[in-house]
Amino acid sequence: MKACMLIPGVAYESSLGGPFFRDINANPSGAYNALYWYMNSGHVPTESPRVGLSGPYALVFSRSGTPSGKSDLSFMGGLGIKGFVATSARGYVNGKGSGVDTSKYQAVVHWYNAAAQYWAYTDSSNNFASPPMKPGTYTQVLYQTELKVATTSVTVTAGTTVTKNIASTWTTPGTTLFQIGDWDGQPKGFRNADKQSRMHPSDSRMSSWGPLTYNVGSSALTDFPMAIFKGLNDPVTIKFTLTAAQASGAATFRIGTTLNFAGGRPTASINGKAGAVPAAPNAINSRGVTRGAYRGYGYIYDYPVAAGTLVSGSNTVSLVSALYIIRLLISCRSLLEWHLVQVPMAHSSLPMS
Repeated sequence: MKACMLIPGVAYESSLGGPFFRDINANPSGAYNALYWYMNSGHVPTESPRVGLSGPYALVFSRSGTPSGKSDLSFMGGLGIKGFVATSARGYVNGKGSGVDTSKYQAVVHWYNAAAQYWAYTDSSNNFASPPMKPGTYTQVLYQTELKVATTSVTVTAGTTVTKNIASTWTTPGTTLFQIGDWDGQPKGFRNADKQSRMHPSDSRMSSWGPLTYNVGSSALTDFPMAIFKGLNDPVTIKFTLTAAQASGAATFRIGTTLNFAGGRPTASINGKAGAVPAAPNAINSRGVTRGAYRGYGYIYDYPVAAGTLVSGSNTVSLVSALYIIRLLISCRSLLEWHLVQVPMAHSSLPMS
């Protein structure tokens, strides 16, 4: 016997968090398993809760395998349920989501406002088509996997389809000298990223958090931690070698983060020269990395590196958090052109296509 929570179609529209939101939907506990679905749980919230009818969804019991996730629950429209919006009273958005290299990344389009949220994949020709949406004006976002690369707005009216193209505006500030990870908004590949969604950071099955040293050109990606905990595994040290030509002139050191806790943000010291402490990020009053989440608002920090800071030969970067108790999820994506260390975000509802 299987018990499954079916959340088909647009059932996520009144939840919060967007297309990558991750929450606790199952809790195995000895003799029984708890199964539930959070709509507005308050775990790593990046927007205000949406209120009103949530669903339709269903708890289904099956003796013959897993039921289809595309089950038709439209019959609920004839039950007089307050807040139920029939497909005929909805509208659609289609268009092209361009500028994302789909040979490397998944392109995702996301729509949201205070009342609803939706998302869809692009196809192999960059075309997208939304699910049936409630009428209203929406922010429309394009993601490079989970990295936000473009934003616009669109208005949806009942019974119509509007075309709204969107193109990536993502750029890097020059020639990349080296990069750790990838600019995809995820911590995938960094140390403990493969375990973090199902294990607490203190779990004995986790690999050592460090402090770690990453040597460009010889270290594995797993030699860089997916998270920096103040006073536990900082500083994280990066060592790299430059030619005289590469070391000449000014540069930019780029760090991307996916999730920050208690005002945490990264600071970088390059060859002993400390960079400025960036402004505090927007607060998220919730556990994050300790409950399997890695995605928050997502900040990208560009640190200017003055001419004369880099040297021919060996160079060293030390990364620490700027505040006394922080959990800085540094899903590092490093680009050294320095663009270095991106920390993307996370959540895990699958796009509604």
